[in-house]
Amino acid sequence: MNVIANIISAGWIFIRSYIKWTIIIWFIIFAIGFSLAEASEQNPPVKKSNSEICHAEDSSYYNRTKNFTAYETLEECLASSDKARLPKNYEMKDKS
Repeated sequence: MNVIANIISAGWIFIRSYIKWTIIIWFIIFAIGFSLAEASEQNPPVKKSNSEICHAEDSSYYNRTKNFTAYETLEECLASSDKARLPKNYEMKDKS
């Protein structure tokens, strides 16, 4: 009887360990995925601020703009609304 109890006890220890490590591994996978998704969204090529100003990466206010809508190009950002504009004293760079 004691042998059977030891086998059952060892089985439960194995199952609890398996569940614990499965949860830990899934948590790590989700954390890595979430951080990669955040990193790709943090610095898009163009940010349109809440005040409808389109900031490219070389704009002086690009890094300070925290609340924004992301765009791939300045042209796309400017075409997104009638009020969208470039920052004062900013000149668009040629693509060449």
